[in-house]
Amino acid sequence: MELITLEAYSERAVIVPDAGCQCLGYRAGTLEIIAGPANPDAWREHPHRGGIPILFPWPGRVAGARFTFKGREYRLPVNEPARGHAIHGLACERAFHVTRRGSHFVTAILDSSDYSDLNSIWPWPFVLEIDYEVGNGLRLKARITNTGDAVMPFGFGAHPYFHAPLNPKGLRDAMLIQLDANARWPLDARLIPTGAAEPLAGKYDLRAPRRLGADTYDDAFRMAPIADLTVNNDGSAPRARLIDPSLKIALEIRADPAFGDFVVYAPENNPVVALEPYTCAPDAFNLAARAIAAGMRELAPGDTFEAGFEIRLNAP
Repeated sequence: MELITLEAYSERAVIVPDAGCQCLGYRAGTLEIIAGPANPDAWREHPHRGGIPILFPWPGRVAGARFTFKGREYRLPVNEPARGHAIHGLACERAFHVTRRGSHFVTAILDSSDYSDLNSIWPWPFVLEIDYEVGNGLRLKARITNTGDAVMPFGFGAHPYFHAPLNPKGLRDAMLIQLDANARWPLDARLIPTGAAEPLAGKYDLRAPRRLGADTYDDAFRMAPIADLTVNNDGSAPRARLIDPSLKIALEIRADPAFGDFVVYAPENNPVVALEPYTCAPDAFNLAARAIAAGMRELAPGDTFEAGFEIRLNAP
């Protein structure tokens, strides 16, 4: 399994095309930002539990591993057996093919036609192209092309795992989370949205930095439109922030407007926080079938969708 190292200035990222094209680790100076799996082979057992898994053709959960689109029901493999759901798509379980690389960048593609079994799982042919670039931050861009002859439903996302705390000598409880959200998707006991997004309250109101403390999260949020946000001097709006007060550093994810949803994942007894940009809510296909707008997109034959985000360090 080949590891591709990207370097620029004092930054270093390790990309593994054969492991779902995920970023295994990202370091800025001496600070390890990404909490990757112990080794590339650990990915085989748990494709989306470390690093930056790529989530396509859907991010999050599809309830009961089934959905209806244009009057027809589709069934997906159950890969969250404890809850009976399909989770985080198919891309993170597949090998990508490198098409372009340099000292600080790499491009790799996943062509569904290379995997005959995908036709029975996902009957819409596609090409997914992922660009990584390092230098003054880590940037990821996705390009999705519908190579079939029918309209394809889809969502795209990523699942960056960050060390919490960023400072190895710091405390998880002292970390702060901030999110430019204006609503939260209410979830049932199986972590599936039950209906339309609701106003923020309590520990879910992360519009101002909130101390993590002993709180845990596995929650989906609707992001505020860019026009509603306070814009920084550089003309961009941070979408999600993880602040380590012991280092006086804020880790930021700045995403294109296409990423209308974020998931915050902060599990118990695990020193990580995931800030996950999604182009749709979890279970968006089923929400759309209930006429609830949740960001599900439709891609016409021959069309291409592009979106990206960056991870950078900044002042808190």
